[in-house]
Amino acid sequence: MALFFTGAVWMSPAQAGGNGLSIEAQCDAAAGSRDDRTRNTGFAPIENGGIKLGIALSACREAYKAGGNPRIAFQLARALEQGGQLLAAQGLYREAALQGHSAAMVRLGRILQEKGDPGGAFALYRRAAEDGDPGGAYALGLAYRDGIGTPADARRAARWLDTAASGGYEIAALATEPPHKDGATAGAGSR
Repeated sequence: MALFFTGAVWMSPAQAGGNGLSIEAQCDAAAGSRDDRTRNTGFAPIENGGIKLGIALSACREAYKAGGNPRIAFQLARALEQGGQLLAAQGLYREAALQGHSAAMVRLGRILQEKGDPGGAFALYRRAAEDGDPGGAYALGLAYRDGIGTPADARRAARWLDTAASGGYEIAALATEPPHKDGATAGAGSR
């Protein structure tokens, strides 16, 4: 009985929850991304669009308030983005990216690219790729291939796409295929 009481006293407020998981672990379970090299691998990754918003937003907000790290900020941003709160998500992606979170750099880069800032996107892709992130290498390869924020450069594109593919980013191998007869490349729609 004394052992149970001692354990209950030492449980942190961040470990609240009926499932026995810390609030950070609940966030990891609800919103961890396959593309995040810092992901808690004790939980299966959650695909884009597959986040259960109620659980993820609740757990990740609490984990973030409890002193969340860049991984938690990234996961909360994913949930917010899926829930349609793009401005809030963008701010958290930026925060995580500034703290060196490479998956956040790639996602923020894609948002900037969509908003018409190819130079900002390219800089983030390059930072993530140079940090060894396969998703960053893929995005940088596409940027070089398509001339996004930089002049098109087939040699650099091939180098970064090969780096992404050898890093486990399987779709990158498709982007290195030669152009089809109509000039489009196989991976062009897979951004």
